[in-house]
Amino acid sequence: MEKNKKKFSLFCSITATCIIAISTIQKLIFWKANLKKIEQPLQKHIYPWKEGNVCYSVYGTGRPLLLLHNTEIGASSIEWQNNIKSLSRIYQVFVPDLPGFGESQKPKITYTAYQYALFINHFIEDVIQRPAFVIGSSASADFALMAYALKSKNIRKLVLISPTGLEKTLPTKKENYKRMILQCPILGTHFFILSASKKAIKKQLTQYFFFSKEMVTKELIDNYYTMAHKGKEHSRFSFASVHTNFTSVDIQKVLKDIKIPFCVIWGENNKKNIAQHLKEIEALRHDGTYYLFENTRMLPHYENSEVFNETVHSFLQ
Repeated sequence: MEKNKKKFSLFCSITATCIIAISTIQKLIFWKANLKKIEQPLQKHIYPWKEGNVCYSVYGTGRPLLLLHNTEIGASSIEWQNNIKSLSRIYQVFVPDLPGFGESQKPKITYTAYQYALFINHFIEDVIQRPAFVIGSSASADFALMAYALKSKNIRKLVLISPTGLEKTLPTKKENYKRMILQCPILGTHFFILSASKKAIKKQLTQYFFFSKEMVTKELIDNYYTMAHKGKEHSRFSFASVHTNFTSVDIQKVLKDIKIPFCVIWGENNKKNIAQHLKEIEALRHDGTYYLFENTRMLPHYENSEVFNETVHSFLQ
């Protein structure tokens, strides 16, 4: 009996030591990732939203235009760096890091499309303080549509870049269990670190984000890597929600009922969200404005920014 107690005590000691060691290594990874400084606008603003402070920038003057980045790992307002200069010549451009991403706080919550739709409306009402044009990228295009469905008066026109709500499903019971695992301190953080490694980010950018391999520079990889690790271990919470479909929503009903002008833009070679969905949206609504960008994938606004900017100027005028 005494021998068994000693074995159990030794097992507990070894287990505790391993957990402490793994936790320490994880903290070191986040600490090292946050050492690198990303070139940011001279003046960043903070919006104290109910789910944590949101970091955002403002450029130019004129009618307000809100830009919403995608929700892939490492995403942030940096996604719009090739568009801001052109768009801010005519519009007052607001570019936030969404809650749970970039420089914004990353609270320990389960993120949903409804929460992001609420955020968009709150941001427009509290920060912009007048109806705005909105451009959403991938899942954020879905969030923008949901924000319109909640409070249509806040949005004047919508530009939707490859919205995901035609193919993604709502979370299942199995995915709920997976979400709980991904939110766990040690195991969930481990999965996040693997998914947010530079190797994994380079693979994601090369295979899914860009048609042209030359776009995937070391600087871009470093930007995504650093932004993924901002907020340290709490970064796993938005990751967990996105990868278990808790941020998914069906947008078909909103598309059928939408009353404001809207434009849909797709990268012809998008692998993650195929261009066939553009035709499906066009079949739902013949009165929309539709563009298919050749030789681009998930980020046509980044990869072919000159044509994208001209397209947006033409549509919003």
